[in-house]
Order: sequence, then structure tokens, then C-alpha cells
Amino acid sequence: MESIPGPMLGPFDTYSQALFAACRKIFTKPGSSAGRSPSATALREEQEAFRLRRRVAKEYCAWMYYTPDDKYEISLLTDQSEPDPTGATKRCIPPSFVEDRRYPAKSIQYIVVLHNHTFDNRLSAKDIRFIVGQGQLHGFEPKSKDGNPRLSVVAFFSNEHENPSCDGFYGYTPYIGKILKWTRGDKQWSCTQTHVVKWLGNDALEEPVIVEATAPCLSTDAP
Repeated sequence: MESIPGPMLGPFDTYSQALFAACRKIFTKPGSSAGRSPSATALREEQEAFRLRRRVAKEYCAWMYYTPDDKYEISLLTDQSEPDPTGATKRCIPPSFVEDRRYPAKSIQYIVVLHNHTFDNRLSAKDIRFIVGQGQLHGFEPKSKDGNPRLSVVAFFSNEHENPSCDGFYGYTPYIGKILKWTRGDKQWSCTQTHVVKWLGNDALEEPVIVEATAPCLSTDAP
């Protein structure tokens, strides 16, 4: 697909409302979570069951976008993905454009590529390259009533496979260059920086290198 229709969810007044609504929606889809990855010392049966769930699980993706009505919207979901006969990797690829017939195409601001990971796993180098490519196409600092929210990619995860819920997500903003992990506690969300992204080669976009670098999140990192 060259474009994806919208909206599926919305309108929302805030970025956070749209983000968490999208997370809840994605985990209503079949096979959206393989559940928690077992430890290396877990029983063989448990590890094999998890590997099977991973093979049949799916990634779903969508765009969060901003409209001339000063609202955040979520496009329809797609499970369009790169083929992998082994089933070892899952990667949903959304079209680069949203088609919302209420507005001229050039009036839409692209905010976040949203998708699920089938278990708690950080963003990949392909996720990073994709969002940088989208930034080159749409710009890295979309305009909204909240200032410049900055283009980013988010990967939601759930620790359950039978009745998955939104337990956390990873986020990467090319403008900042950090991968942040948000997790849900009993009453609130907490944030930790898990990695930084560096680039190798003469071309700054040639190859992202993801380096583990744990640090507290800043107050400005709130979703």
C-alpha cells in the first residue's frame, strides 16, 4: 500500500491520549503478543511454547498524525510486513502516507510511527532506519499546538499472551538520539533511557549502532 486510511481512532486533544489509545487498540488484535520471554533457566517446555507463540504472532502498525483541526488522530492498522520464511523476525511496515479525505494531503503532520513488538524487546536497527527515512520525507519537527513534538517511532509490548494489555513501550526520536523505555507500574508510568544510537560510515545515515547506555529520563521526555 502507498497510503493508509485514517482515522481509526480520535480525535484526541493530547499526544498522550492518542498514544495510549493506540496501544490498547493494538493489543485487541489477534496474535499481537507472545507474552513474556522466559529466562535462560526456564523449563524447556516453557521456552518452546514461547518460541511457538513468537512464530505465529504479528506486528501491527499505524500512524499518529496531527490535523488542521489541532487534533491527534490514529490511522487504520495494518500488518503489512517484510517476509521472513523462518518466522524469526516480525516487522510491520506502515505506508509512508496517511489518506484522510477531510484534509489536503499536505496539511497532515506526521507525528509517530506506532507498532507493537511481540514481546519486550528494544527497537531494532531497521526500526531506527525506517523512522529516519520518514523524517527525510516528512520532516523531523512536525508542527502542533504543543510546539514541535518531534517525529518518533514507538514499539508497544505486553507481558501477557492470552489477554494482553499495554505494559510498556520503547520510543526513539531521531532528533534526540536516545531509546527510552516506559513501563507501567501499579499506579503510574516510569521511564528509563536504555540505549543511544550512533551512526557509522561516511554517510551519517549509513548504519545505526545501538549502544546500551542506561540513564534516568529527563522531565522533558514525558510522552
